[in-house]
Amino acid sequence: MSMIRAPSAGDSGALVNALGDIAVVLRDADPADKAEVYRQLGLRLTHRPETQTVRAEVDLSAHRGAMVCVRGGT
Repeated sequence: MSMIRAPSAGDSGALVNALGDIAVVLRDADPADKAEVYRQLGLRLTHRPETQTVRAEVDLSAHRGAMVCVRGGT
């Protein structure tokens, strides 16, 4: 059985660099293509013009592995 480990500082840095490239691609992408990527990620953006903010929400449940419940004595 393999164990999942926390990312190291190097892993995190590599991820940030990779996401930077993705950010450029998404910035320049066709709006319909961006919407599809966001939909597949479960990302929802809500623009609030009165406060000039955007609220970002993501549904992580679609990106998780199988959920396993372990019952023990209480």
